[in-house]
Amino acid sequence: MNVHRSNPSSSSGASHRRGSRVRRRRGGRAPLLWAGLVAGVVLLLAGGLVLGERSASSGGRADASGPSAPGSGTPSAPEAAETEEKAEEEAEEGTGDDSVEADSIPSSGPGTFVTAQGGGDRVGGSGRTLTYVVQVEDGIGIAAPEVAAEVERILADERGWTADGRTGFRRVSGGTSDFRVRLATAGTVDDICGQYGLDTGGEVNCNVGQDVMVNLKRWLLATQYYADDVTSYRALIINHEVGHFLGHGHEGCPGAGRPAPVMMQQIKGLHGCRTNVWPYDREGRAVTGPAVG
Repeated sequence: MNVHRSNPSSSSGASHRRGSRVRRRRGGRAPLLWAGLVAGVVLLLAGGLVLGERSASSGGRADASGPSAPGSGTPSAPEAAETEEKAEEEAEEGTGDDSVEADSIPSSGPGTFVTAQGGGDRVGGSGRTLTYVVQVEDGIGIAAPEVAAEVERILADERGWTADGRTGFRRVSGGTSDFRVRLATAGTVDDICGQYGLDTGGEVNCNVGQDVMVNLKRWLLATQYYADDVTSYRALIINHEVGHFLGHGHEGCPGAGRPAPVMMQQIKGLHGCRTNVWPYDREGRAVTGPAVG
């Protein structure tokens, strides 16, 4: 939010032309005239300040950035410093004008995709290597290379699916691939997932066949549990849907206060678990829960 501050207008002094006409005479009358003029100016300025204070206290010309305590005027130095500190924190947290509004996200698109070019290094254990491409639906205003870089980072993380010691990933941009990560509008996700009998309702992601379908709305807005950490939620999307591709089914919360499994449908609630977006912890232990049919 922009805070507009009004600058008080400066008052002009008395006219020097009148004073220039005063000539010194015997008996000291000129100093007396100057003293009278100065006193008049002081009275005028004092009256102006009183009127200005009354006007500000009545709210007529005050330009406040927020509610103030009754009878308060200009904030004290500690209050001003606290206000500036809060503004800086909000800017760092991304709560300013750059935040994404839900109604600005397109709900449907052409259903055609652009593939991120280039490729990545193999990541993971010594077992099988799964190749994948990253595609972004045309016209949604997001560059395919940016999405590809984020997907690569997620799949390469030591807490990801490669922690099983058997699975490896490598991004490609041409030829055949084992699966596709496709960022698309809600309408396109619904269409593709619906071809396999899944109802994503314009809200969720899915894995069907070789497609990991990522709903643009979820990619940009996350969910209520990750609203302040959209980047982490993107890791949950990729790990959850790739987990399905790897053959993992849904899991439930293993107990209150424990990390939620990545294969848990966290969008439907945490059920006492803590947020978690990785299939393994930093010690290489699988984060799992009871199977959910």
